[in-house]
Amino acid sequence: MLALAGLLTVAILALYFMDWNRMRGPISHYLSYRFGRQVRINGDLSVDLFRLQPRIRARSVEVRNPGWMAPGAPPAGRFADIRLEMRLLPLLVGRLVLPLVQLDRADVLLVRQASGRSNWDRAGGGGPLKMPPIRRFQIRDGHVEIHDRVRRLDFAGTVNSHERGGRRAAFVLTGDGTLNKGPFKADMRGGPLLKVDENKPYAFSADIVAGKTHARISGAIDHPFHLDHYRADLKLSGANLADVYYLTGLTLPGTPPYHLDVTVRRDGLVYKLTDLNGQVGGSDLAGNLSIDVSGKVPALAGRLASRRLDFVDLGALFGGGPAKAQGAHLLPDTPLHTERLRQTNAEVDFSAARVASRDFPLTSLDTHISLEDGVLDLKPLSFGMTQGRLSGTLMIDARRAVPVTAMDARIFGVTVGNFINGREKPLEGELAARARLTGRGDSVYQTAASADGTFTAVIPRGQIRRSLAEWLGVDVISALGLTLSGDESSTTVRCAVAHFGAKDGVLASQRFIFDTAPVLVEGGGTIDMRRETMKLRMQGKPKHFQLLRVRAPVTVSGRWDRPSVGVDAGPALGQGGIAAALALLNPLASVLAFVDPGLAEDANCGPLVRQARAEEAYPGKRD
Repeated sequence: MLALAGLLTVAILALYFMDWNRMRGPISHYLSYRFGRQVRINGDLSVDLFRLQPRIRARSVEVRNPGWMAPGAPPAGRFADIRLEMRLLPLLVGRLVLPLVQLDRADVLLVRQASGRSNWDRAGGGGPLKMPPIRRFQIRDGHVEIHDRVRRLDFAGTVNSHERGGRRAAFVLTGDGTLNKGPFKADMRGGPLLKVDENKPYAFSADIVAGKTHARISGAIDHPFHLDHYRADLKLSGANLADVYYLTGLTLPGTPPYHLDVTVRRDGLVYKLTDLNGQVGGSDLAGNLSIDVSGKVPALAGRLASRRLDFVDLGALFGGGPAKAQGAHLLPDTPLHTERLRQTNAEVDFSAARVASRDFPLTSLDTHISLEDGVLDLKPLSFGMTQGRLSGTLMIDARRAVPVTAMDARIFGVTVGNFINGREKPLEGELAARARLTGRGDSVYQTAASADGTFTAVIPRGQIRRSLAEWLGVDVISALGLTLSGDESSTTVRCAVAHFGAKDGVLASQRFIFDTAPVLVEGGGTIDMRRETMKLRMQGKPKHFQLLRVRAPVTVSGRWDRPSVGVDAGPALGQGGIAAALALLNPLASVLAFVDPGLAEDANCGPLVRQARAEEAYPGKRD
């Protein structure tokens, strides 16, 4: 017994008088194993064990970078002075509680390469390092430097936890730099770190400005130093929601200027975004989302809705924006960052109770957005219209270097008058149409310029102003008489069929027939989506004797935004009347192609429709 007491006394004396600097090597090795990075204690190491709260002090401590970092780079962490206090009783039962952690002149360097490899990943993998409970946390003259090639972020900031009699104590991180080559500023603040209770939420706030993106955050961490569980209110605004990618790594669509409010709740690897509400362009937006980051890429899921969707706001989704300078493409040619589609998965429902559109008779929108492994599907994509419906699917396959886009769109139950400007409609009738197109490219223009497929439109019956029909037949005497007299009487449209085949961005007509009571118009031509031009030719064949008729075709040619309408021979005769009539139609560039509702055959149009169906041109034949 005396021998045991003597041995214990010797051990206590040895620990009391030990030169702890001799233990720097073994302790450094243990810390290296614990943190997964090489740790070195270069300065003095002192330990005071004989207290209820043992103290440890280490000077000049370094945390080295992984081996792949460039030689000569500053260490991942450099600390001039580290002071720790531990509670003895919990330590005796294997639980670490730190009443004090104090870091003086702490310099931290965080680096991530474009491949995603970072110097903060733990060697050998494993989960994140769990912090023990800390009662009092002090940082004096700390500095943080971040170089993140994934986010394109370069940041330098200072970190301090000020103590002013306890009342004004706070954690403060401020700094600036660049994000995606634009200015970046961050100001993050927390409550006092003097009497931290591990079971009491810790309040924090942040104000981040990245270019034109501004995020204001106010929230609380459920358990201090456990950053994987918190709740925060986020106010987010900016010029384009897609720019949030550089802050979060989350792929979001391009938008006009926006401002959003949302409550964010993090539980481990799942973020829940609830009570989202705000404005995107001229459209309101609300809903709930969740983001699961446990997989290889973030997974977004939820439902969004708009009470009123401004149709022009959808233009930013496809690279649209302010009017281009003269000579530029009419179709949007802004790259759509389709490579980002490989960096997020999503399953999101979106609906708009009302669609406001100046150019199209749209009333509502419903779609399901599916994004998986680089393939984006909008299926179904359905627009309600004042009469009828536009529905179809849109797929973008971004798994290849050059993305492939496929569209299958149908329109049914719609009258032609919906696409004609003005109160008086010179042409009425039910329209059925379908477009099936596939193209390659990372912009709308490039996709259209390489498109293959078909476009078909059919009017099985209708009414046309008689003067317009006579102009189409170039019956000068009859047309002038009807026009000058103000005669607005109508005649029957027996049938109209337009069928185009697309190859390498050029739509070539395979059938164009417009059959009215006084005249049968046949035509053809091309619509070049690469050059954004058209060259159409229509020849009218009268069904009755004409005193004066110019036997020449009507032509429509030139750029989509300024087409030229004329007659091959004697352009002075009738050209003004034809141009005035055709100008009532919306520009061809703004007409979309859709699918047919399966209308019943018209007796007068039966042969043409049956022929078109036989060639799968008439969309009344369902797949």
